Amino acid sequence: MQVSRININVPNEATKHNNGRQNKANNKQSFKGLGTCLDTFSLGLANAIETGGLAVSFTLQDMLGTNLPRPIMGLRRNKKENNGEKNLKFAAKELVREMLTGPSMFIIPAAMLAIAKPLFGKTINIPAQAIKALRDIHAAQPLNASGNTINQQEFYQNAFAQILKNAKSEIELSQSTIDTAAEYAKQLIDSAANKVKTKAAVANISNDFSELTKKFALDPAHTDFTSAALSNNMSGNIKDTISYISAYADDVVVKAQNKSKEELPKFIKNITNNKIIGRFVMNMAMFAAIWTFAQLIPKLYNRAEGEKNMGLKGLMKEETLKNTPISNDDTKNKSNPSFGSAAGVANALTGKGLAGKFARTMEFAGMNVSYPAMLFYMLTGIIIPRLNNAKDKYDREEILRRDVISCIAISTFAKQLEKGFSKINENKSGLVLASKAAGFEKQSTFKRILDYLRPIKGVSVMSTDKIIHKYSHLENYREGVKGFCDFISGQGGNLSKVFSLTKESKTIVDSLLQKEGKSLANADNATITEAIKKAGNSEEIQKLIELFKSEKNPWVTKARTLNARFTALSVVVIVPVFLGFMLPWINEKTTKRKFREEHNINNDNQVSFKSMQYDSPNAELFSDIINFEK
Repeated sequence: MQVSRININVPNEATKHNNGRQNKANNKQSFKGLGTCLDTFSLGLANAIETGGLAVSFTLQDMLGTNLPRPIMGLRRNKKENNGEKNLKFAAKELVREMLTGPSMFIIPAAMLAIAKPLFGKTINIPAQAIKALRDIHAAQPLNASGNTINQQEFYQNAFAQILKNAKSEIELSQSTIDTAAEYAKQLIDSAANKVKTKAAVANISNDFSELTKKFALDPAHTDFTSAALSNNMSGNIKDTISYISAYADDVVVKAQNKSKEELPKFIKNITNNKIIGRFVMNMAMFAAIWTFAQLIPKLYNRAEGEKNMGLKGLMKEETLKNTPISNDDTKNKSNPSFGSAAGVANALTGKGLAGKFARTMEFAGMNVSYPAMLFYMLTGIIIPRLNNAKDKYDREEILRRDVISCIAISTFAKQLEKGFSKINENKSGLVLASKAAGFEKQSTFKRILDYLRPIKGVSVMSTDKIIHKYSHLENYREGVKGFCDFISGQGGNLSKVFSLTKESKTIVDSLLQKEGKSLANADNATITEAIKKAGNSEEIQKLIELFKSEKNPWVTKARTLNARFTALSVVVIVPVFLGFMLPWINEKTTKRKFREEHNINNDNQVSFKSMQYDSPNAELFSDIINFEK
């Protein structure tokens, strides 16, 4: 048999060196590719959370942080003491509890809204304050120029004219405002028959409105270009506002067209009063439904577990565990909250008094419960019922550790970490990633820290839409690029780092500063802003504007990516590790330690008791506790 010749080439030193450099380059390219994939994933996840709001954010954290890992940890509960056997009943309890708690908060309201919309109209899903604001716009102009009842398109035009007037701070409607409002109304009417076209029309109107707001903003640093005001008391995201206008038109304006001029004012008043009351009732009904279902969850997961606390399985003999009575004699904190004219009620629910404040507190955003209502739900719908249904003191202590910490982490701590992470990235990049109130930097250190700690007020991490409109089309700022500089400076950013993000922008701004005998690397915000102001509409400024117009604007991409990274890190890593694995592990270890200490299981693994027959009426039931392994 002939053996084929094999050539083995031994590389010389030059070849080794070149190969080494090539391998390093390949490794760098691989890491860069991995980083790009992770950033793409982070951006996609952040967009999904922004679109879905609390429902998507909470559900993702709930699924990855509790629903999946906790049953897995439940299977391993006391594995060593159970001779490696899986604790199936304890895992079943974990699965039922977690799979019912989080999803029910959003599935129940979503189902109720799906049923209510065909029965009570689309306004059942918009805030009472929005109904009131739209009613005022409708009542101010119920007739068109010909003296006839206005139709949907005319109502759209009137509503858009109002929000444009507010955005431009006009005392009287200008012709340009009227023309723009008419164009927005036409786009909505022309796309009404097609959902895809409607979505595109809403996106186009929203984008145009935000850029128009930018042009008229006197304070570009603290003006939210994506916010539209229907009235002094009702403002919000422009896309949401458009949906409110559309819902009102479908429910009220269409019906009003059948009314005579004489009965029209009374009709508008009565129907909107009823819808405001209906909205409040709907909010209360949705909250009552999820709260009531939450009271049942402990009974359901206890049934899945069986009569005894299976978290103690393996710490005592099976027959002893079966005969151990449930110790739940503590006083139970039972919570049983209870629930003139239509015009009087409607005014109270949308007013500044206690009733109005309560109604706004209980206001849902689609299927999303408000933050204050969520905190109340967590306390009275999750923690208290579970404590009331605890099987023994060990179960009760685990509920306090697990559920109190989980509720705080999901509702508060996650937001605080998000703000903190944005602050770190702001310092490194110079980019503004979170919005702060005017005068934030002048506040005391304590107040600034407090603004970062407040979960829903104070500092707020910028959404994708806000980032896009802040970092693109600089020519649309009231004072052009200088207005953009005012935004960065006013929010505590660093212009030197911002303009150094790309080679092109760095060269342009540096050339402007060199005319003043300075350089970008050493210039502060005021110096850079002054140099850009002096440049006016020069060729350099026009080139700079073009860079921020590019399809893949690097400033938008960088800011979005920095904010999205922590969202992904929180949802995929921090929450699952902490809530899903660490808390169950801490509970298991703590219960074992306390059980061992209370029953005097000493170091040689032999059971001894401190006269338990005298100290406890159930002492005989523990007389055959098995040896406890360390």
